[in-house]
Amino acid sequence: MSALPFFDCNCMIGARAQRHQRSIWQLDDYRSEFDYYDIVGAVVHHAVAAEYSPDYGNRRLLREIGDDPQLVPQWVLLPHHAGEMPPPDELVAEMLSLGVRTARLLPTTHRFGTAEYVIGELLSELERHRLPLFLDLSEVAWHELVDLCQAHPLLPVVLCGVGYGAGQQLYPACQQCPNLYVETHRFQDHQAYQRFVAEFGENRLLFGTGLPHCSPGSPHMMTLYQDIPESARPMIAGANLLQLLEGVTGVSGRPLPHLRAPREHPDDDPIVASVRAGRPLSDEFIIDCHGHLAHPGAMGAIGLAMPGQDADSAIISMDRLGVDILAFSMWSGLVEGDAEANDLALEAVARYPDRLMAYGCYNTRYPEIYQAELERVFYTDRVIGIKPYGLYSRVRIDDPVRHASYQWASDNHKPILGCGSFSAESQQLTPQMAMRLAERYPGAAWIISHATSSYQMVEAVIEACSALSNIYAEVCYSSILYAGAEMLYESIPLEQILYGSDAMMRDPASQLGWMCWARIPYQAKQRILGQNFADILGMAPEARTPRSTRPPATQH
Repeated sequence: MSALPFFDCNCMIGARAQRHQRSIWQLDDYRSEFDYYDIVGAVVHHAVAAEYSPDYGNRRLLREIGDDPQLVPQWVLLPHHAGEMPPPDELVAEMLSLGVRTARLLPTTHRFGTAEYVIGELLSELERHRLPLFLDLSEVAWHELVDLCQAHPLLPVVLCGVGYGAGQQLYPACQQCPNLYVETHRFQDHQAYQRFVAEFGENRLLFGTGLPHCSPGSPHMMTLYQDIPESARPMIAGANLLQLLEGVTGVSGRPLPHLRAPREHPDDDPIVASVRAGRPLSDEFIIDCHGHLAHPGAMGAIGLAMPGQDADSAIISMDRLGVDILAFSMWSGLVEGDAEANDLALEAVARYPDRLMAYGCYNTRYPEIYQAELERVFYTDRVIGIKPYGLYSRVRIDDPVRHASYQWASDNHKPILGCGSFSAESQQLTPQMAMRLAERYPGAAWIISHATSSYQMVEAVIEACSALSNIYAEVCYSSILYAGAEMLYESIPLEQILYGSDAMMRDPASQLGWMCWARIPYQAKQRILGQNFADILGMAPEARTPRSTRPPATQH
């Protein structure tokens, strides 16, 4: 069976101001990525058009991509009032004559806003030709987006960069604006695609990578593993985008890419071969060391709409992917940190003892409860470790009041999963703080989560892990940083890298895809995906067996 062809709707090429040395910018590097991820076509705009001059960058785009049949040019546009671009009728006519079938606006970056008196004439001309308009969520407020879509109901509008927790705004916007489409590179809510497709059909999601900043592995795996009709997968992967591009009227010039079958990849490692085919990773031993759950039936928490936050929903998603075990903390434990939060965690573990492991939580602002929970939950080994969280209680991670819990973890070789951050004022775990704490509590395994949230964070975590062997880097974040996992693999001991997903805030497929597609050796992936955390927990070899070799999961 041939792999599914993908058509990327959100890709930026060219030289840019703040390129990190590990991110790509030359076309040959993009072509290599496209080949690896089965991307047979891509809509591309130029960084120079976004950062410096749209007109100059647009023409540079055409010059640099030439007649490459895989690439569809996208122009970044401006209103014509200041003379930076021609009047809309002339501008769009030129675009159509050159085969430019989509437009992008940056109303915040380029400081012209979304008011109808400013951009209405331009939007009307795009609308007249059904020429899709791309907008990033960082560039427009939700109410501005809805007003724009409703003022131009025949204009296809593609919203890029929609992240987790946006359901309260996204769903009514899509209900009121049938011309609104969603690009997927950051669309990482748990069950995001299945809920969206059930509500709005299979025609309004468009696969996008976010290259060069992001790894294509995340949206790729989401497309193949979400619980949606099989007919929806090729639509999301590329057919929806192709349909929009074919609907542009009056266009000439460049032909569109064909959604042909990608080439075969006989050299794939077993993990990549499985995810390329959309098969569960049931032959691999996978522990997700960083998850969250909420009370039964929960569809959100901490002010965010987050579907499927309970244990039952988690197990369903784990089974679809082939994840064996999830180590989690309760959302209520991070916020209130009271005894009931730990009770909820222990109840979930009791129902799925072979699939779930709990971190304990506490709130030191209630000293008597804190001490009681140490004795009831931690000292009795009813939890595997600690999830300290200071964002809500405003108690720093390195506050001495936490000493008793950290000493327990150090004495008993337990993991401490901190939320990685650069700012100690965020009340989270900075790499510098981790080094101080790891020295003071050397028996504990100090895990810095979100180690790949930015290149700056990766470099700081590398420094911390290189300094102390009991500091670990956990790989997950919504930014799905391009080459982030590879940087860790190349720079620190393999045993100090751990897989986590932040499920069920994020769908685990979004983070597992990032890790599975990473360009690192197969045996290294196996260590990262499960064996390293199993070592921290002291799991016996016979307990490290993938689901395919175990009896069916037990629910109590």
